[in-house]
Amino acid sequence: MTVCPYCRGAIDTSSDDHLSCEGCGTEHHPDCYQENGGCTVFGCRCAPAEEQKVSIAAPDLVHTAVAESVRQYYPPAPPPPPMPGVPALDPPTGPSVEELASNVVPSIFGSYYNGSYSGTSYSSETQTSETETHHEPKSRTGFILLGALLGALGAHSFYAGYKKKGLAQLAITVVSLGFAAPMTWIWAIIDICTIDRDNHGVNFTS
Repeated sequence: MTVCPYCRGAIDTSSDDHLSCEGCGTEHHPDCYQENGGCTVFGCRCAPAEEQKVSIAAPDLVHTAVAESVRQYYPPAPPPPPMPGVPALDPPTGPSVEELASNVVPSIFGSYYNGSYSGTSYSSETQTSETETHHEPKSRTGFILLGALLGALGAHSFYAGYKKKGLAQLAITVVSLGFAAPMTWIWAIIDICTIDRDNHGVNFTS
């Protein structure tokens, strides 16, 4: 018994109520073949061309439904009508938000005024004061003598302006009750042999 692949019904091959596919030879009912638009066997050359499927994700459907519901039940409110006897208000005039912000919190790079930034006198005054500041050079002889004689107490470091190093050398000597003084003195000898400028970067004078 032959079965139609479209309707799964029996086909009487002894009668004329059947149709053979020209591509694969599969038997069909003529009505089923016509309704399907061709052979029902997948991959047969006589099968109808597949229609392009539209892919819609679930979030798109949810978003569209929610937007339509909101638009339907909550239409945008119309603007309120002007009150009789009340003149229309002119747009506010005055300094912009940028100008107010620059007045409250001025920038070190400049202040905002009339759409442009104007530099303040802070940077120029700071540069002038920095250039006018002059550090006297230290004596290398005094640095060497202090390091050789009082290096365990960090005197040479204080003289050159290295206060943190001097405090560390003094603390090691004092806390150890002088037992670590040779180690601190060796540290001082290394300093006087390797350091040739103070903490401001000014070279020692001979």
